Amino acid sequence: MAIRSISAAVLFGAAVLTATVPAEAGSLAKGEVTKLFPGQFEAKVKGYRVSFTGSPGGALAGQAYGQKDKGRWYMQGSALCVVWNKWTKGKAHCGEISRQGGWYVAVNGEGEVLKFRRTDLAQN
Repeated sequence: MAIRSISAAVLFGAAVLTATVPAEAGSLAKGEVTKLFPGQFEAKVKGYRVSFTGSPGGALAGQAYGQKDKGRWYMQGSALCVVWNKWTKGKAHCGEISRQGGWYVAVNGEGEVLKFRRTDLAQN
């Protein structure tokens, strides 16, 4: 299992994400994205699950298959950028996020569908 490739792909691929997945109302605005934090989330990519938390101040903490990492998130215009210390080797991964059902969805530059959702709020 390649935790590095799972984790790097989990949050917002290396290039700006493209909107090739149908969204409910297009990309989320900066204010909508920042309202997601603080929160607890799960992400799914390539059939794997990663749990992470994010603070309103930009801190991230994640866990996948016994591996833990810390990082930070920030906004660059309307794009959410995420940096993990180990999983992305300190490199920022940015992209615009849209909603599809109860999930936040984007597609990275390699065409991988990235999905994450809140786990600390009731799901519809």
